[in-house]
Amino acid sequence: MSVEDEDLLAFLEGFGFSEEELNNVMDELNAFRSIPGTTLRKYLNRTLETIAYESRPVFLKGIMVGVAIKNAVDALEELDPVDEEKKIDREIERLRLGR
Repeated sequence: MSVEDEDLLAFLEGFGFSEEELNNVMDELNAFRSIPGTTLRKYLNRTLETIAYESRPVFLKGIMVGVAIKNAVDALEELDPVDEEKKIDREIERLRLGR
């Protein structure tokens, strides 16, 4: 288990999830990856079939939060320099060229 996995487990345990619950979910997700021909769409459909009608909004919120987190992480990895950094870069380039 990596440090990132341990951090995630500690984070989720902070919300009251037991270690057993977390391990069960992780085992299911790992099993999903090992099934030939299984796509994320098929996995989500299978999961939706096992969720009671009352729990579907909670599951949907979980998906939306997961997507929002992934988008935020992707945005962090692709950060453009802010205007101030661009201005400094232009000034350094100007000074380097002696203008």
